[in-house]
Amino acid sequence: MNGFLGTYQTSLDDKGRFNVPAKFRGVLEKDYSSQLVITYMDGYLIAFPQKEWARNKDRLRDLDTTNKEDRKKIRRIVSKAVEVEIKSGKLLIPANQRDTAEIVVQDEVVLVGMLESFEIWSKARWLEAEQEEED
Repeated sequence: MNGFLGTYQTSLDDKGRFNVPAKFRGVLEKDYSSQLVITYMDGYLIAFPQKEWARNKDRLRDLDTTNKEDRKKIRRIVSKAVEVEIKSGKLLIPANQRDTAEIVVQDEVVLVGMLESFEIWSKARWLEAEQEEED
């Protein structure tokens, strides 16, 4: 499996949906399913296939819930997570997640392959992040 590779730009429709690139759909069909978990991380969203989310959930379970920093880490990731499904090749980003990641309907988003997951960025934030990396 090559996983999710590459960077793609696509537009959200007026309901907050976008067409998942064919290569990403191919990875999901071959190695996973249409079920994803999306959560917020550092200014962008990250989409995990269910199997990959389960692996990360196991890592989170290994953290010490009596430790304040570990609880914060778990809360930061899990509290913003939602289950979604690709339907007819489209993925709906829930409104609260769009707001948190500053993604606007009928705007462009950038999808970034990260092997076992993919990131969903507002185009403006993606361009800022790329500029910061170049500086």
